[in-house]
Formats: sequence, structure tokens, C-alpha cells
Amino acid sequence: MSGSRSGSKVIVFSCSWHAHSGMDAAGKAKQNLSPAVVPIRLSCIGRISSGLILKAFEGGAAGVCLLGCPEDECRYQTGNEQARKVLGETRELLELLGNNPETLIYQQLHAGEGESYLEAVDNLLKIIEEDRNRT
Repeated sequence: MSGSRSGSKVIVFSCSWHAHSGMDAAGKAKQNLSPAVVPIRLSCIGRISSGLILKAFEGGAAGVCLLGCPEDECRYQTGNEQARKVLGETRELLELLGNNPETLIYQQLHAGEGESYLEAVDNLLKIIEEDRNRT
């Protein structure tokens, strides 16, 4: 994975059951996580709220990445559904506040997908960089 782009801080909220293990797998494979990334482990991505995401942006995050379990593999049954609902609501709020809603992304990962974890974060860093170049 490439290094930090433009010094952008990215908050990564991840489910502890599947997605978070991707970060562990990347580390075990000696793949570097950008220093821009601040990982936060949640019991389920469905526990995320718009308020928590907006607080991350208020605290200086250039982007927020939500990583959850694959469909039909959520330990809590409806985590993905809840996360998608919060994603939509929060993107609307970001737009109303004058921010690019695309700087909030959501992806589902299987356990241990280190490469996919890094790709999700790198894709968000690219979106942030493109957004900065437009302004």
C-alpha cells in the first residue's frame, strides 16, 4: 500500500469479527498500513452512528472507512443493514455540511482479507486526493 497521501488522516471503523482481522492479516504478511490510518474496532459495524462518523470528520479526518462482515455472515444478523442505513444518512448530512459524501465509504470483507483491507483504505485515500485536487 502506498504511504500517506497529503497527510490525510483516515478513520477506519471495522467489525471485530471479520473486517478487523484484515488489518491483522496485512500486518502478519508484513504489508504496511499507511500512517494516515487510525483503526477503530467495533463489536459490529452496525453499531456505528452518524454522530460518531461526523465526530471523526470534526476531529480532522479527511475520510472515514466502514468495514463490515460479508452479507449473511454478520454475527448480529442485521449489522450490514444498519451500517448501510447510517451510511446513507451520514452521506446526506456530509453533503448538507458542504463535504464530499464520497469521503465516507463502506465495504464488506471476509475474515483475514489483508489485501482487501489495504485496498479499501488506499481507495479512500485516492478519493480524498482527487477531491483535494478538484478544489
